[in-house]
Amino acid sequence: MAVYFCSGMLQDQAQFRHYALNVPLYTHFTSPIRRFADVLVHRLLAAALGYREPPDVEPDALQKQADHCNDRRMASNRVQELSTSLFFAILVKESGPLESEAMLLGVLNQAFDVLVLHYGVQKCIYCNALPLRSHHFQKMGKKPELTLVWEPEDVEQEPVQQVITIFSLVEVVLQAEAPALKYGAILKRPGTEGLLDPQVEGGVRSRLSSRRTEAASLAQPSSPTAPPTGF
Repeated sequence: MAVYFCSGMLQDQAQFRHYALNVPLYTHFTSPIRRFADVLVHRLLAAALGYREPPDVEPDALQKQADHCNDRRMASNRVQELSTSLFFAILVKESGPLESEAMLLGVLNQAFDVLVLHYGVQKCIYCNALPLRSHHFQKMGKKPELTLVWEPEDVEQEPVQQVITIFSLVEVVLQAEAPALKYGAILKRPGTEGLLDPQVEGGVRSRLSSRRTEAASLAQPSSPTAPPTGF
């Protein structure tokens, strides 16, 4: 991950490179009203242009300020992620269960990760939480593959086999869990047309639409994250 740093603390200029922009030297500044990193860049730029004296600060002290900016930026991003997750958990609790198509992002021997496409959330689904008769993990070359054998719903039916791998599309259900403000994902059995009763499902969609409207009215526009830079 890109970070702020003091250029005077690095001997190898190859470390100055901005990876995403593919340029050897890069700094940035915006209106210095929020980020201290922008304030520092403005001061250094003004000094380089002769508009003010260079800041009276040693490189090691400036690096400590850069480290603090990095810590605060990461903490801010983490709080934003947790806030979004908390709000969505409340949505699932009050309006769920919610069905959606999902794409597999990772396959392990006992679990797999999915990206729930309709809601943009990522969840891990464990095999021992599903009504399976058995499951088998193998690698086809470098490609991981998990074979799920579903327990029949009726004694007269044969077990259903489902093979999933990276980028497979599956159907999942998001539902609230017993702990407060937590939710989980459940893989739908292959061939299941609808997990919810039509009347219940209609009510869920109606409540979900209402919640989306409420969420849109409460949402605060977030400022774009500027790429980190060297001071």
